[in-house]
Amino acid sequence: MRKNRAFTLIEVMVSIFIFTTSMLGYMAFHAHSMSVLFENESAQFAHALAFNLVEEFNSMSYDSFKELAGTGSVVNLQESTLQNDKYLGANYRISPFYMTGSASYAFYRNIVIAPYSMATGTYVQPGTYLSTLYQIEVSVYWPKMGHGEYPCTNSSSAGFDDNCNALTIPLVRSNRAY
Repeated sequence: MRKNRAFTLIEVMVSIFIFTTSMLGYMAFHAHSMSVLFENESAQFAHALAFNLVEEFNSMSYDSFKELAGTGSVVNLQESTLQNDKYLGANYRISPFYMTGSASYAFYRNIVIAPYSMATGTYVQPGTYLSTLYQIEVSVYWPKMGHGEYPCTNSSSAGFDDNCNALTIPLVRSNRAY
């Protein structure tokens, strides 16, 4: 007589436990990798936005830059100041730039223009080439993952908390040709 061979209830329960545990580990790994992917994509987008504005400042005429930079003090600009024919042209579009097409995860850019001597804390002889140099800092702020509706609109990084990412790219440029 043949004996029927089958799985016992204990064996089935152990195999279900092992399968469930391994699937939970896979799901946690997948969620973490999607989070890292989102952070990397948003950081790449922020870099592209910052470099775009830096290139706009590089291509600006000396006269427009001289007028924008002012009389030698620190100028803190919101990006909306730049949208007119006077500086970067009528086709220039301001932020916030939306990565997802909604109001969440907006990218905001802020510009600080300072005379190079003030930015570095050094003395510069008036009338020299060094006296025409300005340091431009283009900053991009955007919310971290999970904080999409958080408004990262402060003009300085001192007002932000752990809910915002920040990126700053410096540029040194002259206000006249030599």
